Amino acid sequence: MRTLYYNCPAGISGDMNLAAMVGLGIDPDRLRAELAKLGLENWTLSFEPADRQGIHGLRCEVRFEESHHHRTFATIRELIEKSSLVPEVRRDAIAVFRCLAEAEGRVHGIAADKVHFHEVGALDSLLDIVGAAICWHWLGVDRLAASTLELGSGTVTCAHGKMPVPAPATARLVESLPVRMGGTTGEATTPTGAALLVGKQCSFGSVVEGRTVASGVGLGAREDPRIANALHVTLLESGPSSRSTDCDRVIELATNLDDLSPELIGYLVELLMSSGALDVWQVPATFKKGRLGCVLSVLIRPDQLAEMTDLIFRHSTTLGIRWREWERSLLERISTERATPLGTVRVKTATWRGETIRSKVEYDDLRRLARDHHLPLSEVQKRIES
Repeated sequence: MRTLYYNCPAGISGDMNLAAMVGLGIDPDRLRAELAKLGLENWTLSFEPADRQGIHGLRCEVRFEESHHHRTFATIRELIEKSSLVPEVRRDAIAVFRCLAEAEGRVHGIAADKVHFHEVGALDSLLDIVGAAICWHWLGVDRLAASTLELGSGTVTCAHGKMPVPAPATARLVESLPVRMGGTTGEATTPTGAALLVGKQCSFGSVVEGRTVASGVGLGAREDPRIANALHVTLLESGPSSRSTDCDRVIELATNLDDLSPELIGYLVELLMSSGALDVWQVPATFKKGRLGCVLSVLIRPDQLAEMTDLIFRHSTTLGIRWREWERSLLERISTERATPLGTVRVKTATWRGETIRSKVEYDDLRRLARDHHLPLSEVQKRIES
């Protein structure tokens, strides 16, 4: 179990969080490359060492070219969903943005999907939020915990003019959370900072224990002689981590077949696979009265149970199907295209916490090239994978 603990005596913002993540050990260049998958243009993300009241840490600065367009939460969600980011990152990023949009919607009395974000602010929040989701994923974070949130005092200038601290959206986000006000001047916790914690279902005020894996300090731009404008983040580990891989739930169907011909079994296997089964396999078995046959097993998603059960009953002679639900851990798999002297092939790459574990060329593409070039399959494989 990996817990990321946020100590927020001077609040939290999106840029402070990213700086703290780099302080934990995230490679800035890898982070920029991953954020580029969003397809945004004309942005820079920089990290520089700095000090606040004697506390050393990192400052993060996000820059965009000025724009006067607006984006709704619906368009931002679509942008994230269509990106090539891994599913867990997309899920966390959308959850955080949804919290932010719902809070803004309550402030303005409109639905979350119709909330408009000022373009520069939206792009800034996109990098802050998606960047946070990427870092959580790479760090293998199971849960977030945080101290009492410092909100600040005075006023803050935003797109709608000068507002009291906390900003209206921040006030909605931190409802029922332990907060403190007046410990520093200005806006200490921003809407994006609050949404990061709320959207990731952070626990507040709980005691956390574990072995310290790493720690980082993210610094804010504001100077205050009373308190260092710093976000302290600590990664703790206790017991086995449940997110070293992606996890999901699957159902395994199994049925005994002892009076169905091999040709019909083969047809059923093809039918199940073409209908979306995750995998199908057969195990030879001997049943009562010495009958030879096989145990047919089918791995499916939970929402496919009715459809796949119907196919097996209709296209086999079985009188019953067993099924059970499994939890499974998965390496992330990404498919890309690679140009080779023999032609273009698809390559499946498996990654773990952002690191490549193995890559493999799709068998169907190897077979196609072998036929096209009249070469042995082993020779095609040797030329492409060498």
